[in-house]
Amino acid sequence: MDRVRDCMEDLVSAIKESDAYQNFKDAEERVTSVPGLEEKIREYCWKNYELQTSDVEDMYECMEAFEDEYREFRKNPVVADYLESELRMCRMLQEINAKITNALELMI
Repeated sequence: MDRVRDCMEDLVSAIKESDAYQNFKDAEERVTSVPGLEEKIREYCWKNYELQTSDVEDMYECMEAFEDEYREFRKNPVVADYLESELRMCRMLQEINAKITNALELMI
């Protein structure tokens, strides 16, 4: 288990050194420097999550209404940069998880 822990620490260090993580942290810092923006982004993300995990019949119309509601908000360069960098981080972590899960042939 010591080797696994060591490798895990190396992986965490590699992630922290990655461009994706550095860009995310920079974007996060810009968001927190604008009063109230972090809360608005969390609200946006939560509503997006709720919509995507709901089983509404007219998903297309709901997504259009959601996009219309937040179109101007997403034009804010600080918001757009944060959401893009967050997406890159999520994709990197998903890829890492998938690689481990597939390599170990886990049925999760």
